[in-house]
Amino acid sequence: MKSPHDFPAINPKKPDGIKPNGIPFKVMVVEDKEFHRKQIIQILESEGYEVIAAAANGAEALKLYDSLAADLDLITTDLDMPKLDGYALMYELSQKKPKAKIVFISDETTKGVLADLLKMGAADFILKPIQRGTILERVKAVLQKK
Repeated sequence: MKSPHDFPAINPKKPDGIKPNGIPFKVMVVEDKEFHRKQIIQILESEGYEVIAAAANGAEALKLYDSLAADLDLITTDLDMPKLDGYALMYELSQKKPKAKIVFISDETTKGVLADLLKMGAADFILKPIQRGTILERVKAVLQKK
């Protein structure tokens, strides 16, 4: 039973990470710096996104990708990483025709690299430093595009 002091939720907002059918968007976070990786995961999970995989570089991400491809809605990746960088990861993924949208969260890059990434199918490029509002806003926009 409700207490007389329970106030109704005014304008309750559904988390952005939940699809209209009530199922969370599934995400893989690829970032070599552990602090940044944890930060991105925390930001996404705070809005209901389900982070089903995290990788420290593109090589790890590719190993995980095949078993997760059917479920993934979004991959966030850094550009500058050891072993296999974001550019090579984007190239490898583009050959697999991923259903997941790919968003780069990275430091500045050249217009040429940016143009190549977009041509290969990257959905967006978010500049670091990592800012909660910017990441949530841009990821939401990417996932809402058909």
